[in-house]
Amino acid sequence: MRGILELALAASASVRRAVTPAPTCATGLHMIAARGTTEAAGLGLMGIVVRNVTLRLPGSDYEAVNYPATFSDYTGSEAAGVEAFTTMIEEYTKLCPDTPIALLGYSQGAQALMDAICGTSEVGFDVSPDLSDAFEKHVVAAITFGDPTHVVGAPWNRGTSENDGFFPRTNITACEPYSDVIRGWCDTGDVYCDTGEDRLVHSSYFLKYTDDAADFIIENYSKAVESAATSSSSAPASSSTVSSAVSSAAAATTTTTTTAPATSATSGSTVSPTGPPEATGNAVLAGSSAAVAVACLALSVFGLAL
Repeated sequence: MRGILELALAASASVRRAVTPAPTCATGLHMIAARGTTEAAGLGLMGIVVRNVTLRLPGSDYEAVNYPATFSDYTGSEAAGVEAFTTMIEEYTKLCPDTPIALLGYSQGAQALMDAICGTSEVGFDVSPDLSDAFEKHVVAAITFGDPTHVVGAPWNRGTSENDGFFPRTNITACEPYSDVIRGWCDTGDVYCDTGEDRLVHSSYFLKYTDDAADFIIENYSKAVESAATSSSSAPASSSTVSSAVSSAAAATTTTTTTAPATSATSGSTVSPTGPPEATGNAVLAGSSAAVAVACLALSVFGLAL
């Protein structure tokens, strides 16, 4: 546990030092990340992955999803996260149509991410549409750690889990066409994505899979840039999805990151983790059948009386 917190604090310091305010589009990759339940506003532990990517991709920047991330009103909080993800993606693609985007989410943030791009299909949560058009045109990678909507057999699954999550997705068809772009890590024993009994597993991903996640993001970014370069060279005066990013990334020589454009900046522009959400008992999730299910989980795993 101490190792995870030290990593998070190191990520916070490094990202802060690298940030240079500039209301411009990223010349590399733009990342949108959602923290886990009860983490302080900002990137949370996902800042560790963000730091890894920004150090390796010149001109990349990020913004944090500004949503409650509470557990007392989990369904409402998660819905706010879905809406925020959707709005941020749509606004950024209008402002910077040629910049490739990566999405990252941890725990509740992972559920919000997947609901934003796949549509909500979990029992007890409000139905939401998918982001197929914007996702297909602009998103080159979507990364999740400890997603409660994890479903066994999904083509994007990674990790050791062989069980569905606490809120398994009932329909994954909207996301299946994008399985090459999505990766979700869930390990055996995780209380939330594997319905296991080991609370420590849920925060272990940042020690085990940070490099894997960053490698996947960078690999997909590179493929998109290469594809855009090929398209732009064969199409006169046309604008492809990441054409501007190609020339900018090729010319960049330093690993400088910038804050998100002023029109879409959120209060979460720095990393300020408070530790894994389980440490504060974030198993309590509210809302119809979801509340009943989580109450049972909290009672059996934490011994909480809700």
